[in-house]
Amino acid sequence: MSSEEPTVPVYDSILALLPIISSLAVTSWAVSQRVGYIMTGALLVSIAAYGVLMPDIRLQFDAAFLVLIGGYWLGLLVHYYYAPHTELLQYIAATPLVVLAIVVVLPALINGRRQTFTMGLTLVATLVALVGIGMVWHELQTSETLYESVGNSVFGIEGIRTASIFHNPNGFGFVMMVGSLAALYTFLARRGAVWLGALLVCLLGFVLSEGDAALVGFAAGSVLVLSGFDRRVGFLSIGVAALGVYVAIRLGHVGEVMETTLLTRVDRWVASLERLAEDPMLGIGFANTAEEIDSSRGPHNSYIYPLLNTGIIAGSLYLGALVYALGQGIRTRWTPWTGFVVGLTVAIFLYMGFESLFLGGLSPSSIMLGLCLGLLLYSPEDDGPVTDLRSKFVVR
Repeated sequence: MSSEEPTVPVYDSILALLPIISSLAVTSWAVSQRVGYIMTGALLVSIAAYGVLMPDIRLQFDAAFLVLIGGYWLGLLVHYYYAPHTELLQYIAATPLVVLAIVVVLPALINGRRQTFTMGLTLVATLVALVGIGMVWHELQTSETLYESVGNSVFGIEGIRTASIFHNPNGFGFVMMVGSLAALYTFLARRGAVWLGALLVCLLGFVLSEGDAALVGFAAGSVLVLSGFDRRVGFLSIGVAALGVYVAIRLGHVGEVMETTLLTRVDRWVASLERLAEDPMLGIGFANTAEEIDSSRGPHNSYIYPLLNTGIIAGSLYLGALVYALGQGIRTRWTPWTGFVVGLTVAIFLYMGFESLFLGGLSPSSIMLGLCLGLLLYSPEDDGPVTDLRSKFVVR
């Protein structure tokens, strides 16, 4: 049976979309952040229970990944013993739940209806993009300030940058990065004017977010997605990406970003590493991270962040789990789906170099990180009918 043929009920792939949709509320101005956390947490508990209790869903556990992420989690417990903190306790509670629900259960729900899932993800991103585009259009009809999240320039054009439903344009940029890659995969897999239109809307929303970190991720991720369908097109897209960088340089955007955003982040990275050198074993903990490095918003790097907060040992185990999952995904047979999953993961990994997020968080970026790790580790060859308790849980 082809991997693209439906092998699970359609509501399984829809269920897989729900925690992604609810996580949007965590970083949105439209809903209280507390409500977003409660909704997303409740959905993760429900999905974990659904995966464990449903007799026809086989759950796969990668032993090496569990050892690495489990060692990191034990490091969190040790850290809490020496320096208890509320945020740390939240990660201790949420990380096992996220690993079970997002990394283990969701890929099993998605695998049988991959295109159904990416179509749903594309539609969600398209709606978010349309809201952002509509806000810009509404703002341009008047001289008054209607939305706090609309304003600033995009490639020299004033007043058209938007954050859509989010507090920050960077959050909007991340969602548009994911949505644009999903739309690209969906269009290439299904063709049709509808999916081409959805792709164009997502790309327009992406441009209006002017999320530079997300743009870097999309440039690399799209090459891999295209190579999954035709490697020659993938190589050709490298030239297109290079041309885009040239245009951005000529417009002065690259120089502006390097002089402002990038240099600011480099200062934070250096300060974070200098502070880590003072407490390499356990790091600085989760209390007052920004103050510890004389910054207002922390290190803005998802690779330095775990090292700084949890120490070199626990942080290295955490980063090792990410690298291991990517390696497992790259080793599999290269197909359009593999290209999409690896491309999306690489895009998120590049984005993580400029923003701070943890596996175990409930924001859209953290949820998508967990899902990508799960899809990288999932093996369709190990799937099959569940006949007894032993075949329900597969440990590789």
